[in-house]
Amino acid sequence: MLKIIFVSHLLGFLTFTQSQPGVKNQAILDLFTKSYKGDGTYYGETVDGTCQIARPLPMAASDPKISALVALNRPQFLNSMTCGMCIKVVGSGHGLGNNPIVGEHIVYVKDMCPVCHEGDVDFALDGDGRWDITMQAVQCPVGSSTIQYAFQGSNAWYIKLQIRNARIPITGVQIEKNGAWQTLTHSIDGYWLLSGGGAIADGPIKVRMTAANGQVLEDMIPRIDNDHILEGLQKVQVAFDASLPSA
Repeated sequence: MLKIIFVSHLLGFLTFTQSQPGVKNQAILDLFTKSYKGDGTYYGETVDGTCQIARPLPMAASDPKISALVALNRPQFLNSMTCGMCIKVVGSGHGLGNNPIVGEHIVYVKDMCPVCHEGDVDFALDGDGRWDITMQAVQCPVGSSTIQYAFQGSNAWYIKLQIRNARIPITGVQIEKNGAWQTLTHSIDGYWLLSGGGAIADGPIKVRMTAANGQVLEDMIPRIDNDHILEGLQKVQVAFDASLPSA
């Protein structure tokens, strides 16, 4: 019997990237427009993950179409830009082990698999084996739900912001601060970061977001409220894109 076990999905070294708002992210779009062959494996049921997506899970992860939470391979994790992405995994049933991956599964990225290769998807389920799969990103089944926000360790001078429940991953974020738009950087744990430039004024925080396909949205976050899930005042969501596959 072949037993595949990944001991842990660690944050590893902290890496920051920056994406300019209003610009399409080709690396993300490639995951939607191409199909990749790889291995499907299991690493057991876990609550936490590199993306730090707190419970309750967003609609994009808790919809009945979603069959599993997964860790995506390091090369295509893209320094956590794929956190919250939905992926269609198709298993052939060919491989080794006791729990074959067969048929189509819509899964939700909440973690990184540091030892996985391009095309690999590691299921956060109890199971056994290594199975041939293909994977391709799809627009998440968000229904009529809107984008959500969560702050961690934030205050008027330092922002650490998670953007949740987007139909298509958000790859650029700006916040209005002292009358000017400030561009946030992205961290390996799936947050957007901003420091310096003075304090943010009391009251709703204006945020501008760019999705991987270039869509631009603006919303108002009601307040800084750490470790709570917040709804935007404008109730925005990335519009359905007919040119990209969907769940």
